[in-house]
Amino acid sequence: MKRFVRFLILATLAIVVVGSGWAQTTRSLGLKQWFADNEHIWRTVNNGSWSNNPKDAPTDAELVEIMEIAGKAQNAVNWNEYFFIAVRDPKEQAAIVGTRWGAGCTSEGTVTILVLADQVAAQADHKAKYEGYYMQTVFAYFDSGMASAFLSMAAYDLGYRTHFFGTMDGSSVGPNPGTVGYGTPKYDISRFIKGRNYTRGWGFPEKQVNYEVEGNCVLIGSIVVGKPKPEIDAVSAVTKHGRPNNFVIWEPDATTPPLKK
Repeated sequence: MKRFVRFLILATLAIVVVGSGWAQTTRSLGLKQWFADNEHIWRTVNNGSWSNNPKDAPTDAELVEIMEIAGKAQNAVNWNEYFFIAVRDPKEQAAIVGTRWGAGCTSEGTVTILVLADQVAAQADHKAKYEGYYMQTVFAYFDSGMASAFLSMAAYDLGYRTHFFGTMDGSSVGPNPGTVGYGTPKYDISRFIKGRNYTRGWGFPEKQVNYEVEGNCVLIGSIVVGKPKPEIDAVSAVTKHGRPNNFVIWEPDATTPPLKK
């Protein structure tokens, strides 16, 4: 398969030095046509449509590549609030997503990636203070979503498909009563992080600083990665939910209040 994401990144970032400045290459990604031609790739894989063949799951090397590309997304002040944990064991995967969304949300041929985020919880529920302060902010969700989108595109590039879950009810994370920040359930992720000394890199200031994941990051979603069953046709294997164009290009008109001085 054509390495789409690698081409996307290289074509976007390829630059040449001209005198003391920089000149960017001409835009030639063809994204509109790519999305039109590849609905079976970028649409969500239906629950129950995953291949059960373990060989259809991404390898460790591919997972590293996918998650490295996810980290290239822009984010607020280089906070890099997200932290990904890839879970390969099929029983563990099933115990994360649960059964709320029906059978077959994961399979022997998938990997489930936990999406954790820092700066979601209130300071009282958060272990560390950063550089003398702590900021609970919705940018944690915004930045994690950006990184997750890059992750998904990287998976497409390697021939895989995805399904995002914002709510999970599996026994291994089953939420405790209450929420932690902005209505996020208090998922119990101790099984995956307790005593493992995982750290999250913070890119601001530019010299990287690392903070503990345990006690600071919370679970906000998961992404299942794999391939559809080969016996299911490409159209039937994915959702047909609408993707409306929810945007406008705004210009002031007679109804627009004057600018405040």
